[in-house]
Formats: sequence, C-alpha cells, structure tokens
Amino acid sequence: MSKFGKWRQQNPSKPFKDYYAERVEGKLRDGKPHATLGGKLLDGKYGVSGASDFQKIVDFGLKPDDTCVDYGCGTLRVGIHTINYLGRGAYWGLDISDFLLEEGRKLIGEPLWAEKQPHLRVISDESVAEAAAAKPALLFSGKVLIHVHPDELSQYLHNVLKIIGPSGQAIITGKWSDKETIDYSTLSWAHSISTIQGLVKAQGGRLTIVKEKERELERTGETAKLGALRIVQAGGDAHR
Repeated sequence: MSKFGKWRQQNPSKPFKDYYAERVEGKLRDGKPHATLGGKLLDGKYGVSGASDFQKIVDFGLKPDDTCVDYGCGTLRVGIHTINYLGRGAYWGLDISDFLLEEGRKLIGEPLWAEKQPHLRVISDESVAEAAAAKPALLFSGKVLIHVHPDELSQYLHNVLKIIGPSGQAIITGKWSDKETIDYSTLSWAHSISTIQGLVKAQGGRLTIVKEKERELERTGETAKLGALRIVQAGGDAHR
C-alpha cells in the first residue's frame, strides 16, 4: 500500500490537500531541498529564483495598480516579486498551509510587510470570499494544478472562478493531458484537459489554452502538455 493509502486509512475524513501539506511541511522542517518551496531550493536562490515566473505574470497582463491573487502561493518564491511590484494591500496570497505562509512572511520581512501590507490566508470558504471581495484583476496559480487531487479538482476550479468574478481573469500554469488523467507520481497528476474544460464550463466559466508544449512525464514516460490556461467567467468583461 502507498504512503497516501496508509494515511487515508488513518485519516478517512481528511482531503488529499492535508496529506500534501503534511508531506511538504515535514520535508521543509527536516531541511530537505524542494523545487519551489522554502529556503533550500533545488535550483536557484530563494527570494530571487521566482523572478522569471513573475515576469510571465506581467506578460499575461498584470499591472502595478491591479489587485492580484496568488492561489497556491507557497513560501512566496514568486509572491515576493509580486508584492514588490503591486501597491499597498493589493497582493493576496492563499495556500493550504499556515506553515508555508509563515515561511513566506519571513522572506517578506517586517519593513516590506509594513510598507505593502499583503494579505496571506489559508484557503477556506471564508478566505476565498474575502479575496473575491477585493475584485482582483488577475489570479495566478503557478505549478499548483498538478498537485490537485482529481477528487478536489472541481473545488479548486470553483474557488478560482469565484475569486475572479465577472471582471477578472485567472492564469493557471502546469501540466495536462490530451487523453485521460495521468497519475505520474504520489503527489502529481496531469489532468485531462477535457475534464478541466468540462468542470470550468459547468461552473459558468470559459477556458482557453494560451501556451503549451509537449513534455515527457517523469517516471511514466508518457507525454503531456506543459503551459498556461486562461479562465474567465462566461459573459464577463475580463480581457480575453
């Protein structure tokens, strides 16, 4: 039985996101390197390495006077650059783990925190509603989609659509499959693009693929797509 299977037996009422948070937090507390989270990155310097990913967000239309939601912000590898770019109180960072948010706050530091007053929240119905009330022009969710369990994909997309409202847009980067959903590691999936499109449409949204290229998945050797998806509410006035 897999580690997740054993965990699920011991925690039958908890969602996969709690298991993911526990795994990641444990790794960071033990000082192990991670690709995108914490102070010990596998590649690049923490606080600097997210600059190229941030530039992609600007290329997708983020402006300095916008309000922006970073959905799945982690330890603010990209968020630190976004906070510096935006105005006071305009950055909303949401994640599943308070531990990760606290690590991100350490990166921000007290002077920048006082100057910019970013909002950091654990994802919940309340924090999603709070972020939606801020009427963000753009929500970005970088490298989060692959870690959303298939059973939780509908809720993830529901939250995204609720936050952006009729006037915002969401940019989601990650991997997806042109065929069936591919489970390619204990913590990662390349979701079926037709499933994603169906869930978005069922919840009143519209999805377009704005960038993609083929990528071989680790472990399985299967081929998936790597790129960016744009989501808006159907009938809304967000930029398309």
